[in-house]
Amino acid sequence: MRGQDLTEGQDFLQNGRYHDAVKFFSGILQSYPENPAVLNGLAEGQHRTGDPMTAIENYKKSLAINPQQLDTWISIGNIQYYHQQFPEAEISYGRATRLDPGNARAHNNLASVLKEQQKLDQAIFHFEKAFELDPQYALACRNLGDIYLRQGNSTSAVQWLKTAVYLDPDNMRGQYWLGKAFYLSGEFDTAKDQYLRILVNRPNLHSVHHDLGLAYFGMRNYGPAINHIKQAIQRNHAVYIYYISLSRIYASLHNEAMAMAVLDSALHYDRSLAAVWIAKGDIHKTAERYEAALQDYKIASSYSLEDWKGYYKQGVVLYYLGRLDDAKSVLETASEKQSHQSGINHFLGLVHLGKNNPAKAKLYLTKASEKDSSNSDIYFHLGQSHRHLKQFEQARISLENAVRIDSTHTEALYALGQIYTKLDLNDKAETVLKKFKVVSDFEKTEKKLKKKLSLKPSDNNIRRQLALLYESRKDYLSAAEIWQQSYFLGDGKAVTELENIKEKMK
Repeated sequence: MRGQDLTEGQDFLQNGRYHDAVKFFSGILQSYPENPAVLNGLAEGQHRTGDPMTAIENYKKSLAINPQQLDTWISIGNIQYYHQQFPEAEISYGRATRLDPGNARAHNNLASVLKEQQKLDQAIFHFEKAFELDPQYALACRNLGDIYLRQGNSTSAVQWLKTAVYLDPDNMRGQYWLGKAFYLSGEFDTAKDQYLRILVNRPNLHSVHHDLGLAYFGMRNYGPAINHIKQAIQRNHAVYIYYISLSRIYASLHNEAMAMAVLDSALHYDRSLAAVWIAKGDIHKTAERYEAALQDYKIASSYSLEDWKGYYKQGVVLYYLGRLDDAKSVLETASEKQSHQSGINHFLGLVHLGKNNPAKAKLYLTKASEKDSSNSDIYFHLGQSHRHLKQFEQARISLENAVRIDSTHTEALYALGQIYTKLDLNDKAETVLKKFKVVSDFEKTEKKLKKKLSLKPSDNNIRRQLALLYESRKDYLSAAEIWQQSYFLGDGKAVTELENIKEKMK
């Protein structure tokens, strides 16, 4: 048939008159049932009018006549992708890449469906291939940045998202993800600037206000942090994470009443938010109100039966309450749902230590240390299990690991001193126990001041004492954070103190 015979149908498709296109191509098909172009036009019209499965059937009829149609394989893959038929879409896009290995779009689409199936290494390969074939392919760069964000590789995320934004500066998603990448890499000031650039053009994006607030919080600039997260809540009060973030800022200011009030306002809209109940429980636990924390964690689990976090949190406070059998039971429930989580194994180890079963404790604590090799508490308790088993050399190794990770770990220092004494390493024991005394005295003073501050969160005189305590230890970052809090709460002299700390840190 002549090419111009299909022009009317193609015009219908281009102008969004999809029902007319279906009628047109259906009529033509009666005379030309073996024409791939007619079948493809009909399939596209059917897809656009809400009949995707029939569209796929007609695309496949077209491919049966001519299987070398790259765009038809991509069209089938697109339908399957948008209907979350990811394995099927992977096959379709895979056929397209094999037909034309130099087609950037086919590689990008294949990578997208691989990404949805968490086949991230393969997805990275095909996104990079798409960009290699088309150095202007901003979408491929953006997707690569997103994958690296999910993997916590902020350096690579920044690299790819910078490229995406350079190629497509008007794309808000790329701009937003770049801000997230800067934030995750600890570049809070750069993240702040990135989010502000977005808000110039889109001032009502609630998610950007929230993340801008977090960037300010990372800089310990409390006023703007609170303001922007409040703006996020005003623009969309249904996003529970906004309340949790705002609560966390108030908690860092030792203002427990405000932190709790924010979480309660979230529950006013939806009482079934398990994460909010857990956040409330965490505040109670920090204040050592373990029974109140336990109740909140139980409520969280009742609303989210399959989430391990609520059960794990219950197990932690039950352990602190000395209810070891109950703690063991609920931690085992958490383990059934997330057996590889280091915290669950850590506290199961603690429970077995408490039940005088150091051999079983050692098994759990070893597993926890393998999953989280940077946790000083795990190594301390592993050292304790070795000590109870009279495995003093293994205890020494574990406790030295704990102190290597955290040189001010009070309990680990004391336990290590005892082990050195047991191994006749008396000089080492004396050195470690002297350090223990210094650290222990510091922590007693710190705990006393923090307790006072929790009762009087606006008292800058207490903050001044706490900041000077940190400075006496040369912990200038902690001191600076306290002075920044004081400045936010109206202490004009805090600016001078911050300048002094900057000089000491040079």
